[in-house]
Amino acid sequence: MNSIITEDADKKLEETKIKEALGRCGYPNWTFKQVKDQMDKKQAKKPKKKKDTDIQTKGLVVIPYVEGLAEKANRIFRKHGIATAMKPNTNLRKLLVHPKDKVDPINSTDCVYEIPCTNCNNTYVGEPRRKFATRLKEHQKETMRVQQTKQNYTRQTRKQSETEQSKSAIADHAVQQNHVIDWDKSKILSKECNANIRLIKESIWIRRRGPNIMKRDEGAHYLSRVYDPLLSDSSTPSVVRNRPTGGGDQQSMF
Repeated sequence: MNSIITEDADKKLEETKIKEALGRCGYPNWTFKQVKDQMDKKQAKKPKKKKDTDIQTKGLVVIPYVEGLAEKANRIFRKHGIATAMKPNTNLRKLLVHPKDKVDPINSTDCVYEIPCTNCNNTYVGEPRRKFATRLKEHQKETMRVQQTKQNYTRQTRKQSETEQSKSAIADHAVQQNHVIDWDKSKILSKECNANIRLIKESIWIRRRGPNIMKRDEGAHYLSRVYDPLLSDSSTPSVVRNRPTGGGDQQSMF
């Protein structure tokens, strides 16, 4: 009771309520007095801790609490007259509150993606404007369609078809070079909600890939050649990887 109620008037009022409650339950008056005396003796024996506010400090440092390290850091700071406050790394909000479910990378939108070839270093870079999974299926369907169509060509018609372009640069690469597209290693290179910035990022990634690109152009955004020294492949940032499933129905693309 002493550690919860601080005002004397409130303590007396609480004591009266407790006495009345115990009396209604059949407890004699001396039981309350005996317990209260025992609590007062224990309270008197406890040494009073000196409040941090009584110590003049040079400032306050907030550090994350790591068991075993935070205590040592606290002692070191105190030697130099610096007060410390511990900040927990994990709290109930982080453990219990999850306002949004995690989105599978393949279902991401507003991103720049890359689809590699299994047989060479060429890759396709694009930005879907919708779900990456939908765009991936479109590429797969167009590639399968072109491959099945050209299987029925004669030698003459096959030679003529080499100059034709399908709806997908990936399909043209797969058929003309007789290569296999590595759909399972498709990945997201960058995420960007702003459409204009996303087009710029697409052009940057296309330029970084240099000649190893299946794209028919350099993207929707024109990127000046003055940036070429800054866009070497060695400066490529880390990517968000995923492993989308291959196969499936698809539609048209650029």
